[in-house]
Amino acid sequence: MTSIRDDEIQDLAVGDIFYECEMFANIEAEVIEAPVSADGFEGRKQWRWKARNTQNGDVIDYLLTEGLSHYGPRLYREPQYARVVDGNLVFDLMGAP
Repeated sequence: MTSIRDDEIQDLAVGDIFYECEMFANIEAEVIEAPVSADGFEGRKQWRWKARNTQNGDVIDYLLTEGLSHYGPRLYREPQYARVVDGNLVFDLMGAP
């Protein structure tokens, strides 16, 4: 598993590609506004940023709270869910034609 840890969110830069994966779905997203941090819930640091679904152009507003990432979003460096088609692994991406 190649998850993106809470302390790595601040390193995301415009143009970076990451994957949000949950419930057997993969979203490939490109950062379009770098994460900014602020104090949030119970004094925990929160990061907000915007990304674009690379498949359909939809803009996604992200919010991640330090120490609570197990609630989501679940972010990775590679897609996590695959299926086998004719003996090959296929990583379907949400929004793809």
